[in-house]
Amino acid sequence: MPIWIRGGTLVDVINGTFAEGDVLVDDDGKIAALGTFPAPESARILEAGGCAVLHGLINAHTHLSQTFMRGLGDDKKLLDWLKKVVWKLQAAMTPEDVYLATLLGLVENVSCGVVALTEHHKIVNSPAHSDAALRAYIEFGLPALFAYGWNDIGDGALCVDEIVTEMERLRAMANGTCVRVCVGPMVPWRCSDEAMARTFALAEDWDVPFHLHAAETQDEIALMIKRNGMRHIEWLASLGVLSKRTQVVHGVWLSDDEMRLLQKSSARLIHCPTSNMYLASGMARVSPLFWRGVPIALGADGSGSNNSQDMLELLKITALLAKIETMDAIALLPRHILHMACVEGAAAVGLTAPELTIGTEARLICVEIQTPRSAPVHNPFSALVYNASGADVRHVIVGNRIFVRDRAVQGIDVQALIAECTRAAKALLERAGIR
Repeated sequence: MPIWIRGGTLVDVINGTFAEGDVLVDDDGKIAALGTFPAPESARILEAGGCAVLHGLINAHTHLSQTFMRGLGDDKKLLDWLKKVVWKLQAAMTPEDVYLATLLGLVENVSCGVVALTEHHKIVNSPAHSDAALRAYIEFGLPALFAYGWNDIGDGALCVDEIVTEMERLRAMANGTCVRVCVGPMVPWRCSDEAMARTFALAEDWDVPFHLHAAETQDEIALMIKRNGMRHIEWLASLGVLSKRTQVVHGVWLSDDEMRLLQKSSARLIHCPTSNMYLASGMARVSPLFWRGVPIALGADGSGSNNSQDMLELLKITALLAKIETMDAIALLPRHILHMACVEGAAAVGLTAPELTIGTEARLICVEIQTPRSAPVHNPFSALVYNASGADVRHVIVGNRIFVRDRAVQGIDVQALIAECTRAAKALLERAGIR
């Protein structure tokens, strides 16, 4: 049955234009009509009056198992946060905890206008933990990139043969679903040269991204320099694993030479500004990288280092942080920020460009902008970036499926899920000895 989105402001993120009109999504999940057209027969009607209608946001980096860790990372730097909170809780999580935390995180993401995301999966205590996270993604049904996180140095290290075997197993499990498995080394200082080279070759063979945290904090860079005398991006380049398939998450502390290496290689930066501020990691030089042509997508990061998955909130943070970093009020404009969140985000997870044209796959959100927080709206791009929040998302449509209708996630008893997650999280903290 087709979907008729009636009476919104159609926002074309690629071309930077907007106009009043309707959208018709056909039975195949493609945009069939735009603008003004006769009322379709037997369509499901979604009222979009007062809404901006646009292709949805992409959360290009998160760890949804951290949904149970909200608020526990307050006032800690990255390495302290990892040692005192994250690693303890990860070690104590059961597969059911991972499943519930991931499912709750998916509900939050879609409620806030996210239509696809990248999971950097970190809970690899057993295959059952990985299966639980992947099962939540597959059952929920949003398009996703599942980056299997690994390290072969330090606590929890796996040998490279184990890493490759597990990624192959997960890839087979996800075959034919909404999820695509890719390679996700955790951090340079916990990964060997050999394992990086071998898993990058696997990413090349599978034609999938190579997704890793890099240059997040000065302490981490110091660890790498102590090991081999190189900074993170220099090391990636020296190994031959810096390319257009490489996704550098954070990239806060990049030298000028490393910025040139990113530009030359066409590697993608995944910018997580809220997490970088929350952990006092620093400010990535996003504006200079953007104007050099480095592709940049946006990520909320896990709720352990953000407390939220609200990508609309993150748009404003991205814009304001760029202004402060450069001391330039026009460092990045609202249309640039939305381009990162929608266009570059789609490319990061392997989706087609979010064109608002007939025949393209529908990944649409309706965000209410005629609200006391946003009205009067002179420019919907500005209202979306500087005024809107996740609470303003009215509808979410991916393909021919309505995920959110009138702010309600479809097919899930959200209150029951919250209650179940609250009980499980309390038990987790007790097992981990965290109060």
